[in-house]
Amino acid sequence: MNKPVHRIITLFATLLLVCGCSLREINKQIQVLENPGIIKGKIALASSLDGAIVVRRYSLEKGVYVYQSFERPAANGEYSFYVIPGTYYIAAFLDSNSDAAYQSTEAGDYYGSDSGEPTAIHVEAGQTVTAGTITITGKLPAISGNIQSSERLDPVKDNIGRIVSLNDAMFDRSNYSTGMWKPVQFLTRVGGGLFFLQEYQTGKIPVLFIHGINGGPTDWEAAIRNLDSRHFQPWVLYYPTGVRLDMISDYLVTAIVDLHHTYDFEQLYVVSHSMGGLVARSFVHKYLDRFPEDKELISFMMTVNSPMTGMNSAVSGVENSPIVVSAWRDVATDSTFLQDLNTWEWPDEIPYHLVFSYDTDGSSDGVVHLQSQIPLKLQAEAVRMYGFNNTHAGILQDAAFLERFNTILADSLAIPEKQ
Repeated sequence: MNKPVHRIITLFATLLLVCGCSLREINKQIQVLENPGIIKGKIALASSLDGAIVVRRYSLEKGVYVYQSFERPAANGEYSFYVIPGTYYIAAFLDSNSDAAYQSTEAGDYYGSDSGEPTAIHVEAGQTVTAGTITITGKLPAISGNIQSSERLDPVKDNIGRIVSLNDAMFDRSNYSTGMWKPVQFLTRVGGGLFFLQEYQTGKIPVLFIHGINGGPTDWEAAIRNLDSRHFQPWVLYYPTGVRLDMISDYLVTAIVDLHHTYDFEQLYVVSHSMGGLVARSFVHKYLDRFPEDKELISFMMTVNSPMTGMNSAVSGVENSPIVVSAWRDVATDSTFLQDLNTWEWPDEIPYHLVFSYDTDGSSDGVVHLQSQIPLKLQAEAVRMYGFNNTHAGILQDAAFLERFNTILADSLAIPEKQ
């Protein structure tokens, strides 16, 4: 038995003993999000009113339209939702006051308004359904009959910009494992999201910290604690690491667009560890593709010990494990996700800092091989590379790395180092 497969089986045995969950229970949770459906569509604007467009998704429950989630469409009006199999309804409006909630003074429309009732959109697992264009002309038309409107917040979308402390119970490490093995439970009980660690402060650059697989925001605690608060404010992305990475990067695009509409910040720095580097690169690719007019917003990128060309151990997990974590399919060497991501050329306008580490006398950091951390293509894209003699997770507490990290941030602004 090769080492990756042996480690996976050992991990399963430990997991079952610690959390008392069965393989069937884990598999059920993973399968719910393994092959989601997608609703795609486009919003057209034929109104003189101002505001950013918000697209909302609803379900119909006992005659009541229940709000589930929202998206911000791309510059060309296109939007998409990941959904579990079911029936959905779509509406859109101009968010004049940037609160993502509809007011009767705001222009809007719903898909199917020509018929007097919202048109049902049926989606099966793995199916992509394209809805017709919604044209916003004026006030949201009333729905005929006695159907009432109700709202239920999407906890992950509702957590965009929510202020928390790293001491919050949601960041307990047991939840990190839940996010990997039981993502549905994580999303319903923990929530996740893009969190602020302090009140937003105009003039300070947001630094977005992204964790890796089976991790969470507290992995970055030392870097956050030492962040120069005169110039920067920390944000953290918290996500279930067992789901497909496209779902996470899509969420991140929506979150950053929403926050940009609310706070109108001029720069965003992105710092990521391990698998988080793949999420970060996917996010930048999608953001620039969908919002080319905001190409100067993302002004700094750093990946730390990221498997940029994938991991053979993930391939072994997909092929041999009794349970396949969805994210493994994307991290696996030569996955479709990685092929698409690495054929894209990194933009010269965004400084990219490539950090790697190696265990003494080893060809890896104990988890990710050097050839995946620093492939030639990324070496060419990076403005500079930095190597540290430490382990995959240990680097985030490495005093030399933390000192260099703050120096890099200071140099990015041409400001004196924090004394």
